[in-house]
Amino acid sequence: MNSVVLISSVRTVGQFGSHKVCRRLMRVGDPNALGRTRTQLAPCNRTQQQRCSLHLSHGGRGASALQLSNMLEERDLNVINQIQRYHIQSHALPSSEVRTLSLSAPDRGLAAPAAQASRSFPEAEMWNMVRDTPNGVSVSGLATLMGVCVKLGMSPDSPAGLVSKLKNECLRKLHEEDVDVTNLCLLGEVVYSLEGPSSELFKEALKSIGASIDGDLTPLEASNLYAFFSLIGNRHIYPDPVTKLHRCAERLTHTLPPTAVTNILSSLSVLREGQPVVLIQKLIQRASLTMASYSDSELTGVLQSLTRLSQHSTAFLRALEQELLGRMEACDPELIGAAMEHCLHARWRSAAVFEAVAERFVQSADAYSTPQIAKQMVALGRLSYLPHCASQMFGKLESVLSSRFAQFQPRALLNLLHACIHLERFPINFVSKVFSPYFLQRLAEQNNGLDRTSLAQLTQLNMCTSLECTHYQGPKLPFHYHVKNFSSVHHFIESPLEGFLFKMVYYPLCKVLGGRNYFTTNVYTKSGYTVDVELNVDEEGMILHLSQWEQAYRRIALCLDGPDRFCTNTHHLLGQEVTKQRHLRKLGYEVIQIPYFEFEELKTRRERQQYLHKKISHSVSRICW
Repeated sequence: MNSVVLISSVRTVGQFGSHKVCRRLMRVGDPNALGRTRTQLAPCNRTQQQRCSLHLSHGGRGASALQLSNMLEERDLNVINQIQRYHIQSHALPSSEVRTLSLSAPDRGLAAPAAQASRSFPEAEMWNMVRDTPNGVSVSGLATLMGVCVKLGMSPDSPAGLVSKLKNECLRKLHEEDVDVTNLCLLGEVVYSLEGPSSELFKEALKSIGASIDGDLTPLEASNLYAFFSLIGNRHIYPDPVTKLHRCAERLTHTLPPTAVTNILSSLSVLREGQPVVLIQKLIQRASLTMASYSDSELTGVLQSLTRLSQHSTAFLRALEQELLGRMEACDPELIGAAMEHCLHARWRSAAVFEAVAERFVQSADAYSTPQIAKQMVALGRLSYLPHCASQMFGKLESVLSSRFAQFQPRALLNLLHACIHLERFPINFVSKVFSPYFLQRLAEQNNGLDRTSLAQLTQLNMCTSLECTHYQGPKLPFHYHVKNFSSVHHFIESPLEGFLFKMVYYPLCKVLGGRNYFTTNVYTKSGYTVDVELNVDEEGMILHLSQWEQAYRRIALCLDGPDRFCTNTHHLLGQEVTKQRHLRKLGYEVIQIPYFEFEELKTRRERQQYLHKKISHSVSRICW
């Protein structure tokens, strides 16, 4: 066979998958491009055809591709190739020959337009090819041919057209024959892409798919079913078959190969509503136990899907640590970026992995893409990990930024530079470019306006130039871009005060300070930060009543650091909290940290009062007791 099928409609673009020959053959464009492709490139042999995978991605949904290992039979490919050639040749006929076709066509008058003759007559001949094929064209062949016909410009709504006849033939086969799950999924995807969920053929295909979901599903069939449901979108429209599929998949998890685990997780990340937590946890466990058998691309897919699903487990992260250390020297940089992004999402601080990542960055950063660079640096900064080769790493980063600054997307670049300040590395050579009207305009265009997160990052970068880079003489951030406070629902610059820890601290603190009127909580400072608990003292170190705060000589900030402010596997503060406490000290506060893991070990009120007394006493002269 020396042709490749390309399925596409207004809402769907068909692409061929991993096989290199098929990727070379794929060409999107006018129908005649298919003819040029056949003459310019070498044909696929039979083995290559059987290994092809048809990918259908629904526009705007980011759906997973449906991968079919037994896409088409040889007779199907023969019919599709003939129809492609016939269609191209009929449109290439001279006007005199088109006129002759018009006169010779049955039941067609002399006034029939030439364009109509050049479309209608070939469609009748094309249907004869399909109908007269020995043993008939399979459902997968019919479905693929429907997509090809629409791509070639044939009307899908004409009652006498080829597409309508193909749909009727598919309906007949669904009613009279047993169609396997793989072909049902392909048919459902094509019809959904061409006509949407209201089509009679789609409803029949969906009904057959629901009936085929049982305990005898193979891993490949389960993977294809998940890809199909992720394409059609919201699971609540078709809850019953999806629920049945979840139950079947749970029983299959111990037999799933890496490709199936990757594809199912990718599909589940698209079906975000009503996630099957038990199934996801079993898939994570399966991936943890068999991680060594995953290719770089498969493991990358698993990590990206788990990050989108907001799922992680300690066992998986520990297995990932061991696997990455063994692959670090030769693995795909995309895998490193996905792993760092997942560690950041899980707040997992792995010293061994981060050191290896930093060392490879020094050696190979020039070969990384800009998103890969940003993901690695952002994770290191936000998890507040400074590697031993920090000087070489930041030297390399500065070199890359200098030579490829314009290649970075504005949002990724802002994230990268902002992450650097958490490690007390201040990108003053590039801040002037970030504060320029040109960059701010690009940033606003990328995000359809500047959101609060971007404005908060810009404000904090500007604060660094004032508090920590006093020698910086470049441009500042325009005032109308500043935020008044960093508190937000995304908790991107600072984490809110945890209610449970505050309740534990409140009564002992009242006893130590002499009452509720000697401190206040959730104080918004002029700099934008929020202080968990603030108390003021006079020149003699006496704690002031709230009514006397205008006489304050020194301000004390108690940081009640709950679990959300630390890495999950260590007692290291996250980068944003390290930066906040550093800036509060620069702004004149005396910062006293009260971490949850120290305070929760204290069992009695007396112990907690003694702990707070010890923490605060070195800053004041007298404390009520």
